[in-house]
Amino acid sequence: MAAWMALGREVAVVSHESALDRLGLSDVIPTTVHLTVPRSKRHLPILAGVTVHTTTRPFQTGDVIVRDGIRLTSPTRTILDTAQASTTPDQVELAIQQAISRGLTTGPILEQAASTRGQRVRDLVRSGLALAMA
Repeated sequence: MAAWMALGREVAVVSHESALDRLGLSDVIPTTVHLTVPRSKRHLPILAGVTVHTTTRPFQTGDVIVRDGIRLTSPTRTILDTAQASTTPDQVELAIQQAISRGLTTGPILEQAASTRGQRVRDLVRSGLALAMA
């Protein structure tokens, strides 16, 4: 929470593996606090133990949720961001399975959102959805 507040509560969003952890998706244990900010804010101060991701993809309606007063990426956005980053495929697939089973997202929503990302993301989403439907 301190890192998020230090970078700006209205600018930074808890994301990637930190958002997976806050959402209770997968078994990933983040080694740093992951925050995402707009690319235009990339010159924020460097904080120890914090990984700042920048994005040119503006947050759309539904991309950001609030949990316990903290802004974080939605389950769908989190899964796509971690699939695009260096999170291991098995953790991304587990997050997809858990999000589907808990009703936090749906297959069609994930597939539609993944269609705007690279091949790695689309492949991981397909694989995770196949496991979730098995």
